[in-house]
Amino acid sequence: MKLLLLLTMLILALPQALASIPVRVGAYEFPPYLQLQQQQASGLTVQLIAELNQLQQQYHFELVLTTPVRRHQDFQQGLFDAIFFEDENWGWQKKGLMMQASPAFAQDDEVFIALQSQAQSQQWFADLSQKSKAGILGYHYRIANYETDPDILANQYLMIPVTDHLASVELVLKQRTDTAIVTRSFIKQYLKSYPQYQKALLISDRVDQSYQLQLLLDPAHPLKMDALYQWVCQIMQQPMMQQAFADNGLTLLPKPD
Repeated sequence: MKLLLLLTMLILALPQALASIPVRVGAYEFPPYLQLQQQQASGLTVQLIAELNQLQQQYHFELVLTTPVRRHQDFQQGLFDAIFFEDENWGWQKKGLMMQASPAFAQDDEVFIALQSQAQSQQWFADLSQKSKAGILGYHYRIANYETDPDILANQYLMIPVTDHLASVELVLKQRTDTAIVTRSFIKQYLKSYPQYQKALLISDRVDQSYQLQLLLDPAHPLKMDALYQWVCQIMQQPMMQQAFADNGLTLLPKPD
């Protein structure tokens, strides 16, 4: 009878012992890494999560939505464990948040856009100090000295806050801002979807900042960064992922020696 009871307890405990350890991946709207349409998430973060779950069974990666403004607070409150396509310099160190950071594995740029009829040439982008600029609330821009306070951005840098890249482009098209800061990957994707605006918009050669994207992970989580980074590097070798990065104008960085 005791043996039967022991066997029953072991059988009941087995699924729990074999259960995958959850890894909650925070993500905010940041095309092409995460896009939200009708409450449906898509983009490179969603693809990467699916590939990680297919590659191994020890950990189960799941998406947790946050916002650019709220992401640091959400992490502090334990709402997610990791964040992909991020830079540890985007407020994490400034706020004293301890995160394991991977080597950079991809690079993207932020550029300026303006109406071709207004800007006419690249020289127009040389001095933007007196021009209004649309930018996403919570993002860190070099032209604004990486400031995120809305009042300082508005008063000192003539920044107009928006919630996503699409709104930035629309403000330019509707002549409600002189220029907007967008990622090169986004504007390439946007013009592919809306080719009618190809001649209407001028994209700057001037780069506000080039950033190298990393994986950030809670050091208290059982998953170790070395393992996560190796898995991601393995996934990035897949032709499908390489094509997705190329289509979005992103540069994959080699593993460090």
